[in-house]
Amino acid sequence: MFHDPATFAQGFPHETFRGLRADDPVSHHDHPTWKRGYWVVARHADVQRVSRDATTFSNAPHPFLDAEMSEDGDAGMSDLLISQDPPIHTKLRKLINKGFTPRRVAELEDRVRERVDNIVGALVDRNECDLVNDIALWLPLHVIADLVGVPEDDREQVFRWTELTFGFDATVTPQERGDAATAMFMYADELCEQRRAAPRDDLLSVLLTAEIEGETLTQMQIDLFFMLLQTAGSETTRNLLTTGMLVLLQHPDQLERLRSDLSLLPGAIEELLRWVSPVMQFTRRATHQTEIAGRPIAAGDRVALVYPSANRDERAFDDPDHLDVTRHPNDHVAFGAGGPHFCLGANLARFEARIMFEALLTRFDGLEVTAPVDALPRVHSNLIDGYAHVPIRWDSLLAAGSNR
Repeated sequence: MFHDPATFAQGFPHETFRGLRADDPVSHHDHPTWKRGYWVVARHADVQRVSRDATTFSNAPHPFLDAEMSEDGDAGMSDLLISQDPPIHTKLRKLINKGFTPRRVAELEDRVRERVDNIVGALVDRNECDLVNDIALWLPLHVIADLVGVPEDDREQVFRWTELTFGFDATVTPQERGDAATAMFMYADELCEQRRAAPRDDLLSVLLTAEIEGETLTQMQIDLFFMLLQTAGSETTRNLLTTGMLVLLQHPDQLERLRSDLSLLPGAIEELLRWVSPVMQFTRRATHQTEIAGRPIAAGDRVALVYPSANRDERAFDDPDHLDVTRHPNDHVAFGAGGPHFCLGANLARFEARIMFEALLTRFDGLEVTAPVDALPRVHSNLIDGYAHVPIRWDSLLAAGSNR
């Protein structure tokens, strides 16, 4: 059930989640190719426990709950950073983390604000657009490409490859997914050759000179890093911006609270992360016999951590089905639930979201969605939640820094 993107075609099945949390918090489900199926962990505390115990619950050979992917790894996925366990994962993560420190993120502020102004400025002669494809996708796409070192003229093509590789369009065939991944790897190889000849201050140059236990990274490891960074750095933030803004438009009282007091934005972003859960689920594999909430888990069993269910757990949040932009505390698991695989781009995502939400809240007067929300097309995925298109319109577009 949870391996099938159709389960999420109309959004999160919150009634199902609620029932599981109440009556079957660690439930077993069949899988089309995994002989032993998998367990679904629905409660907040259990998701946290599994996430933080990397000794008992391993990410290897990969953490994806995919109906088309082998249980034992596929197409190099076992070499991804997210598929590694400590101590190798810790060492690889430190390399990438150099591009995501709070200091380096803060240094991006002027550039990010310029990007946002350019994205919004391109709409100056219009009064309608697609929130996804005209606004939300461009900021994270450019920011991660700036960090990695992708030339501006190539960015849209790299984005299309990531979309195809991860099959976010239901019409994409396995062959097309494979071809897109191959094309992206070949492109990464070409960029690497350029960086070997002329290193720059970007993550790709860092990876080329990095050593793990005295050995440099293989070209395949670098290619997979490139793919993961492009995808994780753009897809999740794009969907936070899109779905988060849509949620605010559906809750006008909360929207007006933010418009009247932008200092609430950091906390509001945490609440939107809890509400929209851009990453839906990852799996772990038990390294030895154990238990979760009293359920016996055998060595080798797959365990799926369902973040949108944990983020609505009545045991962890007061009135969890109520959107409250001032909610505090807010121990959501939208970036993972702690442990070694906590999202290393969390600071960057929060930063991008704050600047883009500022623009959406202050510069678009009379903003509204122009299609029934229930009819909006979602991405085809059991990993990333979001919309393919969200048509919006507005009465007037205000200049940056204008008072409403």
